[in-house]
Amino acid sequence: MSNFNELENLYNKKRYNELEIKTKKLIENNPNIAALHNILGMAFKEQNKHDEAIESFKKCILKDKKYFLAYNNLANILIIQNKREDALKYYNLALKINPSYSEAYYNKGNLHRDKLEYKEAIKSYNKAIDLEPKHFKSYNNLGFVLRRFGKIKEALNCFEKAIKIKPDFIKAYNNFFFNLQYLDHNNFNQIFEKYKSFKKEIKKIDKKKIEPFSYLKNPKKLKVGFLSSDFRNHPIGYFLVDWIKHANKKYMEYYAFSNNSINDDLTTDLKNNFTDWYNIEKKIDEEVISEIRKKGIHILIDLSGHTSGNRLPIFVNKSAPIQIAWAGFLATTGIDEIDYILGDPYVTPIKNQSEFIEKIFMLPDIWCCFSIPNYKIEIRNPPFLKNDFITFGSFNNISKINEETIKVWSKILTSLTKSKILLKTPELDNIEIKEEILKKFKENDINSNQIILEGGSSRDKLLESYNKIDIALDSFPYSGGTTSFEAVWMGVPIITKESKKFVSRSTGSININLGMQEWIASSNDEYIKKAISFASKTDQLLNIKKNLREKSILSPIFNHKLFAKNFEVAMWKIWKQEK
Repeated sequence: MSNFNELENLYNKKRYNELEIKTKKLIENNPNIAALHNILGMAFKEQNKHDEAIESFKKCILKDKKYFLAYNNLANILIIQNKREDALKYYNLALKINPSYSEAYYNKGNLHRDKLEYKEAIKSYNKAIDLEPKHFKSYNNLGFVLRRFGKIKEALNCFEKAIKIKPDFIKAYNNFFFNLQYLDHNNFNQIFEKYKSFKKEIKKIDKKKIEPFSYLKNPKKLKVGFLSSDFRNHPIGYFLVDWIKHANKKYMEYYAFSNNSINDDLTTDLKNNFTDWYNIEKKIDEEVISEIRKKGIHILIDLSGHTSGNRLPIFVNKSAPIQIAWAGFLATTGIDEIDYILGDPYVTPIKNQSEFIEKIFMLPDIWCCFSIPNYKIEIRNPPFLKNDFITFGSFNNISKINEETIKVWSKILTSLTKSKILLKTPELDNIEIKEEILKKFKENDINSNQIILEGGSSRDKLLESYNKIDIALDSFPYSGGTTSFEAVWMGVPIITKESKKFVSRSTGSININLGMQEWIASSNDEYIKKAISFASKTDQLLNIKKNLREKSILSPIFNHKLFAKNFEVAMWKIWKQEK
């Protein structure tokens, strides 16, 4: 018993190499104890020695065919090796031995989720919860899957249950705050109370364990750091890659702190334009904070908010004298150590300051500048010329397309009986989600012959698909970001509906910067009327199709030199007024 306690202690302290050595010695003297082979497998797994782990788990099973933990652990390794069917077999064997083993149901849920078998995932997570009502991880992942079906309120309920069971479950808080953006009406007082609870669970690091500040108080060059897990082919990469090339190196130095090891063509392009680049993915918070401070960073910018791969505890521990939230999460982070959120006069008017813990700082034209897609894609004639009907479209993710949005779109399709709507997003590769979308339209008396559903594709094919639509219909309250920039670059105008929230106003900001304010609605009825009206103005649509790309390239939304200058001025202004 004392040996097993010692092994457990080594595992909990993450001393996996010592655990491996100690367990091997015990196995030499006790080769038939199945549990030791299982422990050795876990030691190998944590050191990424996957083949050795598989061998150990199989030895455990040979010693004791009813050792269900080993079946589960073996399946987890097979998942890492992308052998999902084999993994499913071992999860089922574990459950055959022990039908009450909730962890195997949870793992099965994850397997089905990753295979986009969402209904099976939901069944598995619910079974895990039935067996173990305090299985907080199942609640969290169940919420993730429910969001895929657009069931936002049910998803939020799951995240809240996970938090109630485990108050320090930071990932559940992140998911809760992220999913709130899909709802229009929020009680900000209640939300801020939730943010306070979230903040309490992030431990402050002992100052003795991190480097002190070492920035120049009167610099000739301002050192600005960007922290993200998305320096790649991702919206954040698209927001950065063109304008940062125009940085004024006489007065500015830009540093990247990347929380991801993915390297693609856009990563390479970005690396060439930062002053320096640091991969922090496998570094603990103390190391990252010390690195930021040793570099003398004046302003640190968070590009993640509550999205996946964030490192918000680094900001809670005040890594730089000034900290800013920008681009990755269009809402408050709830962290008062972050001093500013960057917006523009439309998306974050000062009258909306009460929605943010951070102070609003408005960039002069638009809150971000999009990089011109690196493809030579011709804009073709609008499809109504060939079809003799209007094709509406939305390429936003399915979570944004809620029941109210579908109800409004259905009224447009009902009024224009020959019209169609094209929805295109990777989630529509999933037959279950396709069926759910068609069901929601049918509930609004829209026949499937008016609906075209397309799944994911390469980015160039995605952009080419804009040639299939005449008018883009924005989702609400969570409007398009990347998709809206891409639509106007492809010559497709967008009808959007504004509300108070930042996430509801990003497409509106694009339209304002294009001088297309008339494409912004303030209510559902106005949205419907505008769609019907613009659909009848075919000469105007034809003219927009011919000119919108050039117009957008000349506007602030694609003017990278202008944005680089505006960003530089903003950083210096913030620095001087704070310091």
